[in-house]
Amino acid sequence: MRIGAKREAARAGLRRFMWNALVRLYPPVALAVGAPAGICLQTLTSAARPSTQRLHLRDLFMEGRRYYITPTTQGFRMTSDHRPMWARRGQRSRVAAYVVGTFTGLQGDDGITLVRLRARMYTLYTLSAFLVPTFFTSILIYMPWHRVIIVAIIVMMFTSSWLGHRMNAAMQVNEMIYFVQKAFEDLPPVEVKELPIHEADVVMPPSDFMAEWARFYRMHSEEEGREDSGI
Repeated sequence: MRIGAKREAARAGLRRFMWNALVRLYPPVALAVGAPAGICLQTLTSAARPSTQRLHLRDLFMEGRRYYITPTTQGFRMTSDHRPMWARRGQRSRVAAYVVGTFTGLQGDDGITLVRLRARMYTLYTLSAFLVPTFFTSILIYMPWHRVIIVAIIVMMFTSSWLGHRMNAAMQVNEMIYFVQKAFEDLPPVEVKELPIHEADVVMPPSDFMAEWARFYRMHSEEEGREDSGI
């Protein structure tokens, strides 16, 4: 039983590592804000427009960065772009990723909203990472070189292109998450209540804990996959 639990935990850890390394752009973020959901959305919309009345947010708009917020039934959807230094006048960077925010009112706490943020890369942008490597691959396969050299070059092209696209998307997501956090600083902070004193906790055996952790991670991954497919 213990060996099986360790193997399941190892497989879960490997899946989590691959997901974080190849797919996830930013860990899920949860913010507790001392204002209703409508005020939260209005605050984000106002902060997305540069104004002399909000000079404390001026660093968010460096390099001509802009933020676009679209209200949804459960919260908002957010994208961002900027003006590259080498770009022509009026030309802006390509939108690579988006952030989905959901509002949840905390039960028993009036005026407190829990904001969950999830980041994803656009499908078309993800596929564009393989266009150039595919084109050069169609040329390399006919070169009179050793197969090992050809395969190594092809793998290097696909890997570097994917990492470049993923890094660009992750940078956009990082800017958007930082924008949301800075914008919510204008709202009242939430006071964390102290936990009540209770009896000593029941300690679970290590083997049972590993099995429960693997089951929890598997359920969480399946739920996250269903949410992603519904976007």
